[in-house]
Order: sequence, then structure tokens, then C-alpha cells
Amino acid sequence: MDPIRRSWAIAWLLAATAMSVWPLAAAEPTAKITPRQPWSTFFSGEEVKLGYAVESREPIRGRIVWSYAVQQRTIARGELSADVGPQEPMTIEIPLRLPELSEGVVYDTQLRLQLVDGRQNVVAEHGRVVRLFFRDAFADRREWLRRLKIVLYDPPEKTEKTFGEAEVPYKLVRNPAALKATSEGMVVVGEGVSLTDHPSLAETLTELAAGGLPVLCLAPADGYLAFPGIEQSRPKPGRVSLRGKDVIGEFDKRLDTDAWPPEGKTLVAGVQPSSRRGRVVLSVTDSPQAWPWLEATYPGGGRLIVCGFGLIEHWDAGPTPRYLLMRVFERLSQGAKLPNNSHEQE
Repeated sequence: MDPIRRSWAIAWLLAATAMSVWPLAAAEPTAKITPRQPWSTFFSGEEVKLGYAVESREPIRGRIVWSYAVQQRTIARGELSADVGPQEPMTIEIPLRLPELSEGVVYDTQLRLQLVDGRQNVVAEHGRVVRLFFRDAFADRREWLRRLKIVLYDPPEKTEKTFGEAEVPYKLVRNPAALKATSEGMVVVGEGVSLTDHPSLAETLTELAAGGLPVLCLAPADGYLAFPGIEQSRPKPGRVSLRGKDVIGEFDKRLDTDAWPPEGKTLVAGVQPSSRRGRVVLSVTDSPQAWPWLEATYPGGGRLIVCGFGLIEHWDAGPTPRYLLMRVFERLSQGAKLPNNSHEQE
């Protein structure tokens, strides 16, 4: 064969080979395994059932093989029969007994699933991190909590109950006037307080923060507050920020950002800029488009945070709410006027 014909033959062979390989490389998997719980964090020592959806574009009769490992050592394994196809997706649950952890420890474990067909071929697989947290987020922080000297205003009494069970020390105040007189410590407004029913509360919180105190308002039920810095009669904050779910990862990358158990919701109430009587205000709403995080920092070291995530509502459902609250307390305590003496619960 002359050189020209030989080169053409080689080129045609290479092209034909590429065309035969490309569809295989670009083809989507015929089957997939998808977790039904889109969160990764769990309390250590729990018994849980992790759900999965198994789908296939072609009929498959086989089995689901799973293994659960700690430090690359398998501590549990099992298998389930599988019969899936285009019209027959299936859901399964993997039961796990999660290892116990010591206080202050966070630990990553691994769960792996494989869909194996009748010929023993692995046609789909899924691996996930199961991140374990000790149940008590404040186990080694009680003395630090006392020094924060938390002042709690909580008409719905839900946050008061949670703080009591979690052994978070606080002083309870019963009315906005007593709250306004606070001169030291960290001010916390409990989750679900109505700013509409307590019209002076939003202004009081701004004044306390502008005066140098750390102030946390947990997911108000309704109402509005003036946009920090708009009122010329009050000190202007050095910075105001509205944030989305990404702020959770800023506090701790190990926490769940997008979804929390049991239903995947994180937002209870957020704020949206609006106009009221010619003023710019932040209206409280449960709209998914609302900003779940407002933070204003003042030159004197004060800070106002309005947190729309359901920390109290989801307290017992998973670790993220309670560990996020601990991180928020840490941020609020930085640069603020806090007493040095310890303070017992009143």
C-alpha cells in the first residue's frame, strides 16, 4: 500500500475507534442510588435509618450491598434484594447504630451502597459521609457560658425551655422595659417572639447593640425592624450584612448548610427590605426568598444578629442547630462588653 493510502487508512481507523468509544464515555449511568436525607450530620450513639431511592432505566434483578466503616474499618454490613426498572423504582432503608463519641469530638464515618445485577456487575453505587457529633454542644463550655451572662427575653417560653434542658445559664426578663435596662451581658430574644405584639422591641434591640452589647434575636414570628443605620438619631453601624444559608458554612464547614432533619427545612423566618411610611424597613417573612441572616456591627463593639434559622424548632432533630448556636455565641462575644465574673442561672 502506498504511503498516501496507508495514512488515510490509519486516519479512518482512528476516527472509527473514537466514534465507537465516545458514546460509551458520554453515556449516562442506567441506574442510580440517591439519598433521601440530604443532610450529613447525626448525633453519635443514635440508632438511625438512612433512606435511599434506587432507580434504573433498564430492568435489574439483583441486590443492594452496603457497608458502614469507621477509620476504614467496616463495623456493619448487609444486603437487600433489588428489583428495579423504569416503572419500578424502589426505596430502601439502611439501619445503623452510630458509634458513641466523647464530648467535644466530631467524627466522619462512611456509608457505601452498591447495586449489583444478576451477573454480579456493579451497575450503581453511592458513598456518603455520616458525620457524628456529641449530643451536648456545650459539654465543655459551661463556665464560658456563665461568663457570657445571657439575658433572655422569651414570651413564647420555647427558648427558655430549651436553654434549661441544655443547661445554658441565663437570666430571664419578663418585659421589654427590663430588657431595655440591660447594661451588661449578652441579650437573647427567644425564637418566635412577635415584633408586632411588642412594637418597641426592635428599637430596643438596636439601641442595646449600638450601646456596645451583643444582641441575638432568634427567628421572630412577624413584624418589622428599621434597617440599621437609617435612623439618624442612633449610632450608625460600621457594617450591615444580609446573608443566605452560606453563612452557616462560614461558622463551621462541618455543619449542614442546605437542609436539616426532619423535613429538610432550615428557614423559619427571614427578613426582606421593604418600605413603611416612607422608611426603609426589614419585614419579617417566611418566604423562601427572605434573607435568613441579618448582622450589624457597631463601632463600640456591639453587634446585632437576627437569625432566621430554626435553631430552637430543630434543636432535637440534628446537631447543626445547637452547634451553630454555640458558634453564634462565640461571634457575639468577640469585642463586646461582657463581664469577667461568672454568673449563675437566675
